[in-house]
Amino acid sequence: MIVGRRRPASRWIAYIAIALATLTAFATAVTTASATGAATKSAAATPKVAKKAAAHATTSAQSIPSTPMGALSLNAPIVGMASTPTGNGSWRVGSDGGVFASGDAKFYGGLGGRRLNQPIVGMAATPSGHGYWFVARDGGVFAFGDAKFLGSTGGRKLNQPIVGIVANHSGHGYWLVARDGGVFAFGNAKFYGSTGAIRLNQPIVGGAPAPTGRGYWFVARDGGVFAFGDAHFKGSVSGAKLPGPIVSMAPASTGTGYLLLAASGRVYNFGNAANYGSAARTCAGAPAVAIATAPHKRGYWIAFANARAYAVTPTTGAPKCTPPAKPKPKIGAAAADFLVRMNDERQARGLAPLTWNPALASYALNWSKTMGTSDLHHSDIGQLLGPWDYIGENIATGSAGVNVGALHGAWMHSQEHRDNILSPGYQSVGIGVYCAPNGSIWATTEFARPTSAGAPPAYSGGTSATPVARPDPDSITC
Repeated sequence: MIVGRRRPASRWIAYIAIALATLTAFATAVTTASATGAATKSAAATPKVAKKAAAHATTSAQSIPSTPMGALSLNAPIVGMASTPTGNGSWRVGSDGGVFASGDAKFYGGLGGRRLNQPIVGMAATPSGHGYWFVARDGGVFAFGDAKFLGSTGGRKLNQPIVGIVANHSGHGYWLVARDGGVFAFGNAKFYGSTGAIRLNQPIVGGAPAPTGRGYWFVARDGGVFAFGDAHFKGSVSGAKLPGPIVSMAPASTGTGYLLLAASGRVYNFGNAANYGSAARTCAGAPAVAIATAPHKRGYWIAFANARAYAVTPTTGAPKCTPPAKPKPKIGAAAADFLVRMNDERQARGLAPLTWNPALASYALNWSKTMGTSDLHHSDIGQLLGPWDYIGENIATGSAGVNVGALHGAWMHSQEHRDNILSPGYQSVGIGVYCAPNGSIWATTEFARPTSAGAPPAYSGGTSATPVARPDPDSITC
């Protein structure tokens, strides 16, 4: 426990009480730490270690339970989506590059917490389902998993901003499409034409690849469709009275055709694309933003700006959207502030920044809520092993009035917590902050190293207490 100095009577905080605990997880052995310290004020746990077992050993680690997408606190709205090859999962990406994965879609990296030159506007997945690309408004491309960077328009002067990315069937090429229908081809994706020199009634909002990989379609905001290469025009809703502007398109899951999605959630089908229903008026106040299909799978995914996503199939009815609970805005701001502070500490020591992981953040938030209704104690982080080889957990709580800066400072002045923050082996992080009804603040940080990253560099901890790059206090409290 750290007890701050008495504040002047003019200040609204008389005392600050902060309690901390740290935990590191790997997988063959798990040692539960007992609580120590002042029973009424704080608890500090000794490190709990678990390491992923050798190849011949077995583990019973479970996946993180799926969290309803609409219940998540978003730092930025969802702007794009891609389906896994099985159709049993999907990814959603926010304009800040944060990624939400559900079903059998696995997280391969994201940009949440990083400063971008321009916001993300779309995404595409590789045919294997083991990677994806993001594209930003300026045409900057970011590749994750088995998706390879093949080029971008980042740094190039564009006539109109980029609105989407379309991957070809090989996974070794993609097209970037601009608001005016200008096309930029990379990798083995060939240029088949564009509307860059045509005056459009409405701007282009998205595109879809032809099944052969030798052509593509674009769709405009008014539902006008443009076909190039061996992608054949199958119809459009241009000139029709729409319940909302068209926002996305996807290729038919079999044969030749395409689906158009309106912001209202309504779906329009052309060619041999089957229409299994729409999500019209499903989420009041949250527009539909993207539609995605999977090869040879009946059905499609529809995503909304608030991160909800629905699979529409021959056996499912129209989805219904209940209003999600509104999280306190300061909670998202507090988590973001923690992330910036931790990465500033790492940068000051020449370490790579931690990348925000929504799944870890969701887990951390749920655990902070659990502590807020019970007491300061560690979660069973062994259940996170599987996609992660190494997991570390820092937890803390502060009485009413304690701010993020104070908790960060307390972590940085504690050897074990500081060692987690500054570990060169960790690459991903998720932070959850909960404000209890009595005004106390509860924080959980999950540090992780993906299994795909291999063994971490040698690290024995023992980091120096100085310098603390971010000793400054702030006003983010509960």
